[in-house]
Amino acid sequence: MGVLLVLLGALAALLAPAAFAHESTPTGVQRIELDLGARELALTITAPPEGGGRMPVVVLPRGDAPPGEVVLAAVRPGGEPANAVPVPVAPVGQPHEVALTTDGPGAWEITVADGTTTARVPVTVAAPVPTPGWVWAVRIGALVGVVALVAALAPSVRRRPRLALGLGAVALVGITIAATAVATAPSSTPTPPAPTPAAAPIIAPPAGGHAGHGGAAPAPTPMTTATMTSGSVVATASTTSPPTAGAPTDLALDLTDSSTGAVVDDLAIHDDALIHLAVMGPDGSLDHVHPVRTAPGHYVVRLTPGTAGRYGVFAEMERAGDGGHQVARTAFDVPGPAPAPAAPAPGPGVREVGGMQVDVAVPEAVAGRPTTVSATFGAGGGQVTDLQRWLGMAGHLMVLGPGLGGTPDPMDPASAFGHVHDMSAPGPAGTYGPRISFEHTFARAGRYQLWVQVQRDWRIVTVPVTVDVTPAPASAP
Repeated sequence: MGVLLVLLGALAALLAPAAFAHESTPTGVQRIELDLGARELALTITAPPEGGGRMPVVVLPRGDAPPGEVVLAAVRPGGEPANAVPVPVAPVGQPHEVALTTDGPGAWEITVADGTTTARVPVTVAAPVPTPGWVWAVRIGALVGVVALVAALAPSVRRRPRLALGLGAVALVGITIAATAVATAPSSTPTPPAPTPAAAPIIAPPAGGHAGHGGAAPAPTPMTTATMTSGSVVATASTTSPPTAGAPTDLALDLTDSSTGAVVDDLAIHDDALIHLAVMGPDGSLDHVHPVRTAPGHYVVRLTPGTAGRYGVFAEMERAGDGGHQVARTAFDVPGPAPAPAAPAPGPGVREVGGMQVDVAVPEAVAGRPTTVSATFGAGGGQVTDLQRWLGMAGHLMVLGPGLGGTPDPMDPASAFGHVHDMSAPGPAGTYGPRISFEHTFARAGRYQLWVQVQRDWRIVTVPVTVDVTPAPASAP
């Protein structure tokens, strides 16, 4: 019996690593930022590990979201929400978790509705992963070996030596098969990738309404329309009514393929959003927002223009597969008397923004050379060390370069746009500060408009900075 226990213990030890290392399937966690109407929401979606089931979703309200609730549901693409779950969106910074249910693998959408707009977040639920052949060899070999060994050691069999030897040989063969399968198994079975947004195929738009959105009413006739192209994507921006300074207006983006004209609905989440939209106003303001997908290839975001004039729009996106990072640009106009030219933002140095003293340093900005842009935050005579992660990182730097006139102009194609990140690790408390920094190479000399962005107390703080970049010294003959 002692020999049997030793063999069983060894067999259990042999099988344990295989069960742990090769058969566990981690769940995929997907984070996405949504600007839904007047609310800024951060969703954390945990897809079922395989085959469907319970799908927890955490909703975190940020910014100055008004009190109330949104309604969530899990549906197949284009489906109507059923068994929707209301979720409170107050107070700001307080997460709320709900459990949705999916009944099988494949493409799903998480709908988030505020009573006016319904966002549709694509999610993929992984299919069950088939058990590798070597695992079956281990299981069958181990089962045969253990059963034969137990039988061979039974008192009635031990009195029959030839039968006991035969069963012992069978046990040896079974255990040898199991051990050989483990020894020759791959060192690690490739882990299925975490679920990403369902990369729906490019589909032709139907007449009236948006593709894949059965029963949807035709879109209202846009009052202002502009088109922008970037790589393989054509984005058409429109508003459903003339925008007015100081009043909210909905800006819509419709994405089509530049080669085929078909609807593009294969955007991948990058930096916690499907689209990062930078809207630059004639007063030097910046809105960094994240439109919600309401139908295949159709995105909507609410903006409140601060003044009349022309607004530059930059849309950052990534297509699934090898589509790569793309930036499309366009503009829209807000009617009204033309405002006086905005004064440039302060240059490097100390200024007060969002209840903090911010010291921006740009030691030397020379065209064509890597430059460090840093911002150090303080408040109440001390250092600020409670900056919060936003879009997966400590901070963001938006850059708009000089146009043909030598100053930043979002409407001038020569005025280059850039988006830089601070990827430093958080401190022990999971927060950042007092200093964040960015590395950027200014392509050419001239005046640049920069915006440093961080999150504190669940609100975004934007620090505008003007930087004059000098030409690179002429090389010696």
